[in-house]
Amino acid sequence: MKKLHIYITFISLFTFISCVEDISQDFEFKEQVFISGLLTNEEGFVSVQVQKTVPVTDTTFSAVNDAQISLFTRDASDTVSLVSDSFIADNGQYTSAEVITPIIGNTYWIEVMLQDETVLISEKEILRPPIPITDMVKTDDSIRITFTGPIDVQNFYLIQLEILKDGVLISDELIVSNDRIINEEEEKILVITGMNEGETLRVDISNINFTTFQFYSNVISNQGNEPEVSSLFLPVNLVGNITNTVTDELVLGNFGVAGLTAITIDF
Repeated sequence: MKKLHIYITFISLFTFISCVEDISQDFEFKEQVFISGLLTNEEGFVSVQVQKTVPVTDTTFSAVNDAQISLFTRDASDTVSLVSDSFIADNGQYTSAEVITPIIGNTYWIEVMLQDETVLISEKEILRPPIPITDMVKTDDSIRITFTGPIDVQNFYLIQLEILKDGVLISDELIVSNDRIINEEEEKILVITGMNEGETLRVDISNINFTTFQFYSNVISNQGNEPEVSSLFLPVNLVGNITNTVTDELVLGNFGVAGLTAITIDF
């Protein structure tokens, strides 16, 4: 697929992933449950994927369709409430039966009860506000996007890029970054080059929490610096923010919470 030339002026895109050790595939396979999902500030249906890992030589998809998903929230007054426990399973993809309206500043997490009554719970993550876009400058083959991040906290970003031509996806890429080094600069600049006439670029900038940032960094580290988003959630040996409440151990997968800013540009 087509590759883009991308850079962010405030920090190298893939900082802090070199500390992740390469995972050897020379081990005895043990089936595990893998969970993935991302809740954003956008009103809509919430989806959680639940599957089982398979040996590296197996290309099949092992869906889990008999789990019970519950989504919880805690508001500013520390009141905990159930958002929804009604999710419809379709080939391992659980979608909420009703539209969810997330609230910025609230904390969200999921609990997943497996058929054997094992309960897996994600880390409680705060829904951070979307990143404000302050300026966009488009040339013949590039786009320069200026956005801001609060300077009083360290910010973590998940950026997804999709290029479409005539409605068909021709490229998708994923970037993680943060502003640890020069957080005193409120304005951040994202530059994407290599676009062609007739193409459409969609950019999703997500304001995420540290644990979710680390999970996506690990994913990129294990699949190379330019993974395709479509292969992001293959069952690789990655832990995130989900804990087995029986063993108190982290398990595979991640359920993240993100403030999302989405823009679409036609060339």
